[in-house]
Amino acid sequence: MSLSKRLITVISGLFVLVFIGTFAISVNNIRNYLNKQLQISSQDTATSLAKSISDSLINNDTEKLKSIVDAVFDRGYYSLIDVRKVDGTSYIKRVTENKSIKGVPGWFVKFISLNTPIGKQDIISLSFKRMGTIVVSAHPGIAYHELWQNFTENFWWLCLVGIMAFSSVFFLIRLLLNPLEGMERQANEIAKGNFVIQDVIPSTPELRNVAVTMNKMSTKVSQMLEAQTELTEQMRKRAYQDSVTGLQNRRHFAEQMDHLIKNPEEFDNGSLMLFEISEFKEYNQTYGYLKADELLVKIAQILKRCAANYVNTTIARVGGASFAILTPNLNLSEVKVQAKKLQGEFEQLHEKGKIDDIATVHVGIAFFDGNQDSTELLSMADMALRAAQVKGPNRWHIYDEHNVAHEQILSASAWRELLKDALENKSFELHYQPVKRIKQNDIIHYEVLLRMHSVEGKLVPAGSFLPMAQRLGLGTGIDLFVVETLIESMGDENQERYAVNLCSASIQDEKFIEWLEGLLKKYPQRAHRIIFEMREYSAAMRIDDIRETIHRLRENGCAFSLDHFGTGSPDFGYLLNTKIDYIKIDGGYIHNIEGNDDNKFFLKSIVEIAHGLDIEVIGEYVETEVEYHTIKTLNLDGAQGHYIGKPHPEIAAPNKVDETVNQ
Repeated sequence: MSLSKRLITVISGLFVLVFIGTFAISVNNIRNYLNKQLQISSQDTATSLAKSISDSLINNDTEKLKSIVDAVFDRGYYSLIDVRKVDGTSYIKRVTENKSIKGVPGWFVKFISLNTPIGKQDIISLSFKRMGTIVVSAHPGIAYHELWQNFTENFWWLCLVGIMAFSSVFFLIRLLLNPLEGMERQANEIAKGNFVIQDVIPSTPELRNVAVTMNKMSTKVSQMLEAQTELTEQMRKRAYQDSVTGLQNRRHFAEQMDHLIKNPEEFDNGSLMLFEISEFKEYNQTYGYLKADELLVKIAQILKRCAANYVNTTIARVGGASFAILTPNLNLSEVKVQAKKLQGEFEQLHEKGKIDDIATVHVGIAFFDGNQDSTELLSMADMALRAAQVKGPNRWHIYDEHNVAHEQILSASAWRELLKDALENKSFELHYQPVKRIKQNDIIHYEVLLRMHSVEGKLVPAGSFLPMAQRLGLGTGIDLFVVETLIESMGDENQERYAVNLCSASIQDEKFIEWLEGLLKKYPQRAHRIIFEMREYSAAMRIDDIRETIHRLRENGCAFSLDHFGTGSPDFGYLLNTKIDYIKIDGGYIHNIEGNDDNKFFLKSIVEIAHGLDIEVIGEYVETEVEYHTIKTLNLDGAQGHYIGKPHPEIAAPNKVDETVNQ
């Protein structure tokens, strides 16, 4: 029960007690007064009649006696007049037979009784001889009338006062406690990670002090989280970013590449490009480090522009004058187009006088087909780079071009036809991978993963076709298929939750969001079991545009998660004002985390910030027992990966999933 209701209940109870007590005392006082009046009236009448009828009794004048008694009795004020002889027999007796009282309810007469006192007086002759006794009893009708009138007037007056008092107390309590509701809302918002400030400060000193303190606390906690976020961002930049170009540094790139090529779900095939500025040392010595840094920044900008149209591309500065681009599912023709575009950009730098002939750029390209490890892939790209240097300035070379895998030779038009045919024939299959809650050892949800049936009848992981589908503008169509298939097949018998990845194009497509809202409203009981996910890089770049979309999805009962957290912009302060339910740490930070102190520090900082914002943190691609127990010590909420459970076309029973994890 709320404080206002409790106060109103207590005050109402006290008023009822006061009402009953006051009313009872008032009625009792009036009753006592009327009883006294009846007694006086009876006795006075008996005394008066005794004198009046004494002569009639002496003269034995019966008629006069009757007339005197009847004259008094007929006035209706008495219920009994009895003139008795000395032996107790009656000369004359008058008694009221009708006991009902007109205008007064019978229950009132029974509930509140009035005494009918008897007045007695001896009849004495002139010679002081006792001749008899007269007994008079006043009729209580008038007293009951007066008592009933007083009863009703007091009752309605006290009711009116009670209603007015209750209304005044009710509105006064609401007025005084209304600021508490604002404080409660503020406290709830702070608990959710929304550090709101109360604009209206109550006038009551005690509540005003509490409101001011709450505002100070909200501001302080917000500033602390912002400071912690900023510190974590700075530490992340130092650990993972090149200080000159802002690109990934060599170590972080190596970790990311090693993670990706071991996970076909994310990177089934693709290309690695190595760039190197020749004679960079001489350029540095000739023009100074400021000019040299300026050149590095220009090269980084060129690489970013050329890779902007390719999904999930990783760019890094891997040495003093060396750069690398790792792109999933990039076919041979696209690689050549990209290489020619880069070559043209580098040549324009020379033509515009931005750099001289001392510095030239060469590109070595290698393809990953799932059979190489990171060391082999780097070696292949390095050999291609040396071959490009032999060709001359600003040249590129592809390692073993004639033996490139078939999937990487397909043109964009061929891929388009292949994917369109798959959508039309629904040649896709949903697989489910469990995400486990670490402390409770139960399933948080299942992530929905997509597979495509190839022409040869094999199941192809999403990493082989999804990047190409997104580049060709077919990502929204695939998302539509996945969401519709999942929701229609979920059923209402179980309560499993499912996480579905949406591409950036779908999140920004108003028609798709309207269709999605319609589907969710059609299945409201299933909507609250859906978690929509988006890659952190795509979300961070468009957070202002998609924040409203996130809000709309959450209003329909869905949760929202950021996938591959840590691969996007190093500035993740947007978490402070964007309501996210989960963040999934990219597997590059989880891979071999037991020996990486920088990754441990990053994860620990992220967990502290996320928990302060009421966001749960899940580690992706947990592949070993050591990785699992390491992230457990860092207080992550959940884990996902082959160590927890592999993707499967059917939902695995919880006990089977638990068996895969050594407790």
